[in-house]
Amino acid sequence: MNKQTPSKKLEYPYEIDEVFGCTRGVILKTDEDDYKSVRAAEEVLVKWYKQNRFGEIYNLMGLVDNCTPADYFVGPEWEDRYLATRLSEERLDKLAKEHLGGDDGFRVMVFNRTTSAAVTVMLALAKPGTTVPYLVPPFSNPRTEWNVKGQGHPCTTRGVELARAEAPIIHSVETLNAILTKKRVSAIAICPHYRGALQEDELRRAIRLGNEANIPVWVDDASGARYRVVLQGEEKAIDMGADVVVTSCEKFGLNGPRVGLVVGKNHLMDKIGTKATILGTEGRPSIWAAVVRAMEEWSPEVSINEAAASVKYSNRLQSLAREIFGDRVGPDGAFRIEEDDALEIAMERAGISKCEFSPVDAVTTLAMILLRRYAYMTAPALSYPGASKRLSIFPPRSDQKPPEPKIVVRNLDKAFNELAQSITTRAKMEKILFGPD
Repeated sequence: MNKQTPSKKLEYPYEIDEVFGCTRGVILKTDEDDYKSVRAAEEVLVKWYKQNRFGEIYNLMGLVDNCTPADYFVGPEWEDRYLATRLSEERLDKLAKEHLGGDDGFRVMVFNRTTSAAVTVMLALAKPGTTVPYLVPPFSNPRTEWNVKGQGHPCTTRGVELARAEAPIIHSVETLNAILTKKRVSAIAICPHYRGALQEDELRRAIRLGNEANIPVWVDDASGARYRVVLQGEEKAIDMGADVVVTSCEKFGLNGPRVGLVVGKNHLMDKIGTKATILGTEGRPSIWAAVVRAMEEWSPEVSINEAAASVKYSNRLQSLAREIFGDRVGPDGAFRIEEDDALEIAMERAGISKCEFSPVDAVTTLAMILLRRYAYMTAPALSYPGASKRLSIFPPRSDQKPPEPKIVVRNLDKAFNELAQSITTRAKMEKILFGPD
């Protein structure tokens, strides 16, 4: 395996979609195309399972969906959704506020997904014809000329659009302040940690601007509630003054269902809860009980230990992968290959300088090859439309022994060779993305 060095001479079309965070695909042009590809990936998983090789399927996404409820969830009272939900709310209230912040002036609610929480909150708070600035971390790939101003999870933007408001994506507190002086702002949305991270002082200043203007501040702390607070030692968003905060119950040490846990001020939760019951986005009683169980099991040490194991595994992967892919693999402590780097590697191996396909097409096809050939589950193949498409690899969040780094890198090298053989032919790419084995 020869080391691959970056090329600055490759040519391919770029038109960055600000919400999507990168170039839209040529094959994966729409959300529906993305969804169809995910359905094909799920079929591959089913095939692996039916061949009695579940133990050979490796979830390398860093995500779980553990819906096991707490032990108390037994008996006829838990079969009544009204009673069961409120009883679980009583159990969850203290746990959630210890985790995210808040006092008696705040209320707790569970949503079917973090995405459904974001969309519901925006539909409740964003007023038609107003502006909801969306502050997200800046991001760029410093190795190449492929630069994105920054991206937060698109669920918030989509929720604002459904509310018939506008959601300019911004990357500085100064821009936020300028919008507040010029626009009619009904809410402020912040995603502190997504493909990058806002500085704690920036987050604090942005929240303060909203507080001073009496404008509700929504913080999507999906992973940040533990990454920022536990690993980085930052303050909880509610303690900074945020009005409504969500975290995902399956990230960075929480071993719960893939749902959104929201804590917000009571008068705002009246609006949000009303909208949730209309839309049907609120979590069912069994899901509330699963969140209680996950919160009871969690401690800061769980996240710290999990992060340490992930860094150790990632660094081993990196040291091996950089022997082949050079500085396209990074950064230290987290294994990932950006979308544009994946396309460039494939183009170089194919011996071409121009390509009709986009980075998203390439990295998703690569992820599908990894899934079809080696049963490696990664985000580009299985994440829902709009989520990040970078190829990241984490050790499995279970008792399963992670695959040997040497084998993972060897299989990744083979997958790139297969991608290079397919990158010039649309039919081959589409067969990998959508077709049966």
